Amino acid sequence: MPIIAVALGTNLGDREGHLQAAATTLTSLLKNVVFSRVYESEPVGYPDQPWFLNQVCLGETQELPLALLSKFKQLEKARGRTPGPRFGPRPLDLDILFYDQWVMNSALLTIPHPRLLERSFVIAPLLELVPAWTDPRSGKRLEEVWVATKDQLSRCFPKT
Repeated sequence: MPIIAVALGTNLGDREGHLQAAATTLTSLLKNVVFSRVYESEPVGYPDQPWFLNQVCLGETQELPLALLSKFKQLEKARGRTPGPRFGPRPLDLDILFYDQWVMNSALLTIPHPRLLERSFVIAPLLELVPAWTDPRSGKRLEEVWVATKDQLSRCFPKT
């Protein structure tokens, strides 16, 4: 079964509750699910908003990416997400980071996630779970990217 990575993010409302609800749903949708620690991270792209809680999960699925995307959008909406500014505040955001070693470009979804290697709040939790993962577009290993870029990326810290 394909292995996927999903990013979870939240900065509005009951942040811990949003992550827990997403984790419950992801555990029912995916098999052999594992979660990283939760990280607190500064906003990127739209700085005038609260800091985020972020987490990454890995799991196996037979669902195709667009079917998963649809389910993730439903969950986001159920947690109160409404249309807003790009990179703006939101109760819940779920992003497919990678789907095995697939490369996919469509109007609805790009895999691997186009900003995966630019986000500390994605790289740091992924390093806990799959440090040797190699980006199929660039051929770079996650560990290499982190060492080369961590000082230039936004701040994120494991939540205590």
